Amino acid sequence: MDLTAYINSGVLELYVLDRLSPDERRRVEAYAADYPEVKAEIEQIELDLERYALLHGETTPPPPAMLEGLLREITPSAAAPAPASAPATTGGTPVPPAERGAGTAVWILVVALALALAGLVYFFLQNRDGREDLTELSNQFTALQAECQEVAQNYAADQQQIELLTDIGTRGIVLSGTDNAPESRARVFYNPDRESVLFTAANLPAPPAGRQYQLWAINAEGPQDLGVLDRALTGEELVSVPFVANTQAFAITLEQEGGQPTPDLTQLQVIGEVGS
Repeated sequence: MDLTAYINSGVLELYVLDRLSPDERRRVEAYAADYPEVKAEIEQIELDLERYALLHGETTPPPPAMLEGLLREITPSAAAPAPASAPATTGGTPVPPAERGAGTAVWILVVALALALAGLVYFFLQNRDGREDLTELSNQFTALQAECQEVAQNYAADQQQIELLTDIGTRGIVLSGTDNAPESRARVFYNPDRESVLFTAANLPAPPAGRQYQLWAINAEGPQDLGVLDRALTGEELVSVPFVANTQAFAITLEQEGGQPTPDLTQLQVIGEVGS
């Protein structure tokens, strides 16, 4: 069963308005018992109709043509012409004017009720479309909001990097290749005043399978682990790494994937001194 098509068919609105046959009502109630979506939609229709009743007179009425069409569907008997009365015989009893006036009033009430029901159906259909549009717009707004937050975060990070790179206290350190990798190069931007460090892989070939580059800061206490480098890191990326005070040199070794607590100096790839 296509629940969406069934819910959008209009039969639930007619159920709430008590315009279905007993068999059709039982069918709707069976679906409501089996499918929570149908039950929830019926409850929403009832709430919307209550809102319409409360706001009646403040909302914009539906177009007359639509009301007339819905009126014909909802109350076909009201639109049908009344059968012609049989001619009164000479001895017949005439209908009192009061009774004729009462009958006219009844028909006016029937027509008014039919128009009100048509207005309720129109209002609900319009309101349901509005709810669907509102949900879609809300989802789009949430996605755009997430994108804006990401852009703002990236912009803030870029601004911090620019400030660090242009700071007079920032030192640019070239890490040159060793005998293990004479063509390899990397660069570190070190600012002890800001306690900030940026790293970029100027020319580091992709590590072999099962291995990973690991960055070290070397001070008087020995090599300090700054973490392993992303295998997909390129020379165009600037990466913020942990700051180590009184760093004298930076180095990169080729370690087992995941890194090691101490460097394997036989696998030293690049090294560069901080200098004064």
